[in-house]
Amino acid sequence: MQPKENYFSKQVTDARQILIGIPKGTDEELNVVSVGCERCLPEFLVDRKTFPRNPNQPEDMDFTTFEFVLEGEGEVQLGEKLQEVKSGSVFSYSRGVPHRIRNSRKKPMLKYFLVCAHHSSRQPFHLVHSERAGFFQISSIGEVMELFELILSNANLDSEYASSICNSLAKALVLKLCEKANHFSHSGSLAWNTYDRALQFMRKNYFSLKSIEELANQVNVDAAYLSRIFRRFHKDTPYKFLIRLKMGHAASLLLTTDNLVKNIAFELGFENPFHFSKTFKSVYGVSPENFVKQRRLDRKPT
Repeated sequence: MQPKENYFSKQVTDARQILIGIPKGTDEELNVVSVGCERCLPEFLVDRKTFPRNPNQPEDMDFTTFEFVLEGEGEVQLGEKLQEVKSGSVFSYSRGVPHRIRNSRKKPMLKYFLVCAHHSSRQPFHLVHSERAGFFQISSIGEVMELFELILSNANLDSEYASSICNSLAKALVLKLCEKANHFSHSGSLAWNTYDRALQFMRKNYFSLKSIEELANQVNVDAAYLSRIFRRFHKDTPYKFLIRLKMGHAASLLLTTDNLVKNIAFELGFENPFHFSKTFKSVYGVSPENFVKQRRLDRKPT
């Protein structure tokens, strides 16, 4: 495995990138190697013939990368096939597939990625395409985005179960993508366009948003209508998703910075630290302070 500083692209900003490592075997259907979310810089360009083979990996192990574009535009070439990408684009490629990913300078991409190890005889996207690389478009992106966020949040935890949880979530993510690829029917509808507009606004402004009424006003719809279409396409309320976005970011700040809890609370739009701590505990089961203490204890050598 390459060192972390050489593994991830440097042509990104606002990046959350987690390297778990190559598993010793392929007993599970999918084994998460790395996961991340990154905003591409205008000059972003990836041009690879393949990934280098690690001498310690089993002979029957293969790797597949899944990429999901949340915002922006660009293009991807997988082998000889060139595709334009935009919000909702999903593409995958296994080891040995030449791939070229180029960003739009005017509309830079915000995208998730997931690298998984698996047995060489298994093709994760066999329900959608039988080749070692593929591309498709989905319309309802909320559930896919949430699964990526769940993998990111669990990959950050020092727990004996974290790896297995991430692997199970990766399998769920691939199944969800297959489902979305086979039911690409909502795009273009008025309701879906409203939902997508609200989702994109929430993703960009969750730091400062304080209520769903505020979100509804920003996208010029009734709050009750927004909740109905969110449940239709996202299977959850917009408020719960807003809280998950805020708390996921808060957890990352707690683990990677020395920011005080009260500063993180104000940064995420909470009027006081007590309300923030109560909300954080409702999501993670512990207070922000105990969350940090537990992670530090887990990381101490035994």
